[in-house]
Amino acid sequence: MASYWSGLVSSVKSYLGYDNLEVESTGNTSGVDQQEHNWKDEQRQGLWSQLSKFIGKDITSMISLPVWIFEPLSFLQIMCEPMQYAELLLKASDSPDPANRMAYLIAWITSGYSCAVRNRKPFNPLLGETFEYLSQDDKWKFIAEQVSHHPPIGVAVANGKDWELRLEMELKTNFRGNSADVVVLGTNSFQTKHGDYFTWGHLGTTAHNVIIGGMWVDHYGTLEVKNKTGERAVVNFTRTGWLGSGRFDLNGEIYDSKGNLKLKLTGKWNEIVMATKVNADGTDSQPLLVWKRAHKIANPTWGWSAATSHLNYMDEEYKAILPPNDSRLRLDRFYLEKGDVTNAGKEKIRLEEKQRTERKDREAKGEHYHAKYFQKTEEAEHGTRWTSIRDYWSDREERIKAHKESNVNQNAHIKLETAPVVDNNSSPLPEKPIEIEEEINDVEEQLENFSLQDKQ
Repeated sequence: MASYWSGLVSSVKSYLGYDNLEVESTGNTSGVDQQEHNWKDEQRQGLWSQLSKFIGKDITSMISLPVWIFEPLSFLQIMCEPMQYAELLLKASDSPDPANRMAYLIAWITSGYSCAVRNRKPFNPLLGETFEYLSQDDKWKFIAEQVSHHPPIGVAVANGKDWELRLEMELKTNFRGNSADVVVLGTNSFQTKHGDYFTWGHLGTTAHNVIIGGMWVDHYGTLEVKNKTGERAVVNFTRTGWLGSGRFDLNGEIYDSKGNLKLKLTGKWNEIVMATKVNADGTDSQPLLVWKRAHKIANPTWGWSAATSHLNYMDEEYKAILPPNDSRLRLDRFYLEKGDVTNAGKEKIRLEEKQRTERKDREAKGEHYHAKYFQKTEEAEHGTRWTSIRDYWSDREERIKAHKESNVNQNAHIKLETAPVVDNNSSPLPEKPIEIEEEINDVEEQLENFSLQDKQ
């Protein structure tokens, strides 16, 4: 049976033309039980037996998936992962040019999809789970909460000195046999000191070759970003065609409040975003770099960058002031990161059963769950939104204060190590009309040697 399955896999891959399709690397499995951690044919047969009856259905919360398909991160941490490129948000807030602010924001949004290429699934957050993160340079902080389990909804807010980012993600899936479509609902927003209020939604996502072949992820669709001041952008993410044609391609346009085309965007959503200024006479200037993905892998086991790896950081002092429902403290996540697949699976089942019992108890009492930090509201333009109802950071200060008071050594100092500075290879758009001193035709040379500065 095993040899038949292997032959079927090879035949179907060859027939579909996926043998040579490039798949993003997700790291090796050193330090993890090889038999449990690799996507073996036997495991996929078992997964197919489990999923085959759900073709055409939303499997987001319907079944308990085997732990070997997961990576040791919660989806709330995945929501925070693009913050490794937060410098783009700072630039989107600081730039005096509204078209450039839009370009920086779109580059940051794109960077989030560049992170979402690994072929392992994050853990579904438990209801009421939270995740906090503070930047090393104190320029921003991030808090996320799982506000609903059916359907699964995560909400996050990141704050900087002069900006606020709000993210909303409600997940739905459609299992199609050898692929799974992921639909993400929710409205995201970004506010700046300039009076901007940018809003946007989400792209479509498909995980291909879930059962047969090398699994890979595609993000596609039209991203429309609007500003209440009238500027708008339309960016098309190309859906991968036959034999991988068009994979990763993006192109878009940014218009001012009067409908004039100001910037053209091109690039690869997993790699790079370039901006081209449209001159008054309709001609294009030289394309300039807005963002380039950081490729260095710090954790080869999971294919993580240093910033992604740091999402799980906690020493004993930090652990002491985290709330008990922080994503870092989940034991299934903890065991899996340590390579203990057996205990990770047991703990995952225990947490799922505990959550089901709590839901049944609420239903029996006629009670409804209410999130701690966010509340569902309705907006005329955007429909359902989640607004803040309680300050997480005030609660955090109270936890730190209580920990200090309970510490026998009154001189003990809590040192909360934060994320290392990661070079994200982004470059500033000039704040004046986008021009360059000399023509540079070779893109690689431009990316390495050209620093975008204000035209003097």
